[in-house]
Amino acid sequence: MLTNEEITHATNVLEREPTKTELAMLDVLWSEHCSYKSSKRWFHLFNTEGDNVHLGIGEGAGLVDIGDGYLVGVAMESHNHPSQIDPYNGAATGVGGIIRDVISQGCKAVGLMNCLRFGHPSKPRNAYLLEQVVRGISEYGNSVGIPTVGGELEFDDSYDENCLVNVVCIGVIKPEYVVRSSARTPGHLLVMFGSTTGRDGIAGVSFASESFSDEEEENRSAVQIGDPLAKKVVIDALTQLIREKLIDGLQDFGGGGMTSAAGELASQGGTGVIVEVDKVPLRESDMKSYEIVTSESQERMLAVVAPEALERVIEILEENDTPYAVFGEVTDDKHYTVMENGKVKAKLPIDLLVDGFPEPERPVGTLPTRSTGMGWFKEPEDLKETTLQLLNSLNICDKSWVYNQYDQHVQAHTVIDIGENAGVLEFPMGKKLAFTSDCNSSWCLLDPSQGTSNSAAESLRNLISMGAKPIFIADCLNFGNPEHPDSYAQFVDSVRGLGQFSHDFEIPIIGGNVSLYNESEVDGDTHRINPTPQIMIAGMFRDGATPIKRNLITPWSNLFLIGETHPEMNGTEFQRLMIGEVKGNPPRYRPEMEKKAMNAILEAHSRGLIRSCNNVGRGGLAIALMKMVLNSPYGFKLDLEGAPGTARGFAEKLFSESAARYVAEVPESNQPAFYEIIEKHGVKICEIGLSVSKKVADFGRFSITLEEAQEAYRSGLRKYME
Repeated sequence: MLTNEEITHATNVLEREPTKTELAMLDVLWSEHCSYKSSKRWFHLFNTEGDNVHLGIGEGAGLVDIGDGYLVGVAMESHNHPSQIDPYNGAATGVGGIIRDVISQGCKAVGLMNCLRFGHPSKPRNAYLLEQVVRGISEYGNSVGIPTVGGELEFDDSYDENCLVNVVCIGVIKPEYVVRSSARTPGHLLVMFGSTTGRDGIAGVSFASESFSDEEEENRSAVQIGDPLAKKVVIDALTQLIREKLIDGLQDFGGGGMTSAAGELASQGGTGVIVEVDKVPLRESDMKSYEIVTSESQERMLAVVAPEALERVIEILEENDTPYAVFGEVTDDKHYTVMENGKVKAKLPIDLLVDGFPEPERPVGTLPTRSTGMGWFKEPEDLKETTLQLLNSLNICDKSWVYNQYDQHVQAHTVIDIGENAGVLEFPMGKKLAFTSDCNSSWCLLDPSQGTSNSAAESLRNLISMGAKPIFIADCLNFGNPEHPDSYAQFVDSVRGLGQFSHDFEIPIIGGNVSLYNESEVDGDTHRINPTPQIMIAGMFRDGATPIKRNLITPWSNLFLIGETHPEMNGTEFQRLMIGEVKGNPPRYRPEMEKKAMNAILEAHSRGLIRSCNNVGRGGLAIALMKMVLNSPYGFKLDLEGAPGTARGFAEKLFSESAARYVAEVPESNQPAFYEIIEKHGVKICEIGLSVSKKVADFGRFSITLEEAQEAYRSGLRKYME
């Protein structure tokens, strides 16, 4: 909703009162969701440059050159508010919207990911949200024929009133077929095609730019309704239009609807537009102009077409039985004009509409100082039971109940399934890319800057462990109300942490999204989500390389711990299990150690020295090792006596979540070369045990059979959902 200051500003610029349609248009494009008015002032902290970046922040999708004449495209978005109100349609249309972002650059969509957050599923409402969100994602993605190749699922009480649904789409294109999101030539025509326009989703971006209140049903009309079969028709028609190079500019009807789509095309092209809403195909005949221009009905695209290409464009759309309309034109007056039955309903300067909002003041609060103390810590009496409880805990346990509902192999390009450290897709010319996403919201709550950097580092280690070199980042930054100084401080600190990481590792951020106002007023109390900067990183494998999985491959290979373990138990899953909460300073971000370990592991992979490898993350070394045997026919036998670092107690060595660590399986014949690489890069290392033919995890002081481990791991989520 526009503020009084914003209405006054618009009135002063226009030198008249805005019309009802103009107010509706300003409301959606000046919303937080569209304008980024609280967030984009901080984007200068990001590293956005890279030799291979073809198209960066500011378009529908970022594009990166992967060689041999191909670009990979990626877009990342949130659909949080709609999914809390209507989880099935909210999640489904989130997938539909992110696909449109990628195909709007001309890409073929080849992969999907989703990153989800919910309250504890023991509460029926949370279990219902999870069930319906997953159903919406799977039925939409499966129907449209795009594989789901990765994601993340985290549970925390902070998401009870605000679930998070973040989605990623991956695409591929040759540079000569890239279409830009701009309308550069006056006289070119505006052609919309796809589904008809209705009242669903009207002003959805404004709804997504406010905190929730107790009265939720009134927001249900702001949730869009998806149609994956119609999307498939749109994709087929668009593929032909792009192949024949008939489109001069392209934008999807996403957040902000027609107002955003046509307005952003004109803004990027330095032009204006005139649209005639009475020519728009409607599914409800009595719609008003302000409804038509702000509707977010799904499965619609907007193309800029030269007059001489129009006949062929229409021919293709009619061949595909796609509803369409030639409803507007690019102008040279730098205004957005809306006509209805020959009457002017709106005429706004493009620069006022798209970026002309008065920048709001956003005081940055001071975050509390966290303690480094560990007075809560004590060595568990039963380490076996503790390990099994961690395997069974919601943020560590098996998530196959979710991802088994997704089609992972449609299009036949999936190399590595969900459940490994990263999903892997094969691109043209045999290029293989890995995609992973991470965010430890507990770390980010306790220290937004360090927690964000460390979450990004964990995402990076997922790629490194498989042998992929990171090439780009996309993000989705989910936070509370920016009008509250403490909430805004969390956001600003997190952006600083992500920016620092992107510079430390020289990985460009090529796209993303910011979702604010993820908090609720319930019975007069404010419930805010944990800071959740979701970080997706893509990595590329060397030509001809085989991705390395984490399952132990052979018996009697040596197991090595790479990196140092410190008594960093605050903010860990172990702490949550022991005392029912996280507190204190989380594990430190250690960029220099991360870089040394990264370079050493990548070089060892390049020489084929490592049989299996895993990142040490949530749950610490104990969980990293258990995940290496859960789907392997082999077990291990350990001796942690000489593990590098300052951790002394056995539980500290097992459950610390110190950064920059890996476990690698290296056969004896490869060890001289492996040691040589480790010494060259100055990395601390320790041989901690052997893989064995017996199906047992022998930690020295206790043992767990694989049957016991598998039962604990596989029942963690299923006991709430089946």
